[in-house]
Amino acid sequence: MKTVRRTRRAVSLVEVLIASTLTVTVLAVAVGTFLTGMVSWARGQGRIDAEGGSQRAVREISQTLREAMSVTVDGDGKGLSYRMPSVDGSGNYTIPITWDGISRRIAYSNGQIVATGGAADRVLCKGVILTDPQSSGGTAAYAPFTAGSGTITRSLNVMVVSQRTADRDKTATSRSRETIYLRNIPDLFK
Repeated sequence: MKTVRRTRRAVSLVEVLIASTLTVTVLAVAVGTFLTGMVSWARGQGRIDAEGGSQRAVREISQTLREAMSVTVDGDGKGLSYRMPSVDGSGNYTIPITWDGISRRIAYSNGQIVATGGAADRVLCKGVILTDPQSSGGTAAYAPFTAGSGTITRSLNVMVVSQRTADRDKTATSRSRETIYLRNIPDLFK
């Protein structure tokens, strides 16, 4: 009987080094791509949070103040007081328009825009800053509330700039602005 010798082919050191190098390179590229994607996601989420917060605040302030019957803006432009007309049992405004007796206010306080009065205090926007990023140099101060011209406030400008952390030490900033025209100003000359 003949014995058959089988020869085993061994892997050379050069082949092991080439395979290891290729594996490490592929893993490094995959991890780098993943980390780049995570950083981009974090930046995008910061921008979404900043823009959503400032836009939501301006939209809510706008909807509320359009129905107000009087608005008084503070001298520094960081707050305002407003009065809402009274409504009857079915939710319609009483005629002639009269104040509902509740003192309400919207103001900047400690990095937030806060609405007070009525049922409970509410934070409309967090991370509010009082510097306008679109000004020359990006550091000019602005007033969130600016009354229109005239002795009776019939319109006002609302601007909210919010800032959120986007990625580690980077921040995302959003600026929302709207001019509001009051609808329920009582006719003073009747």
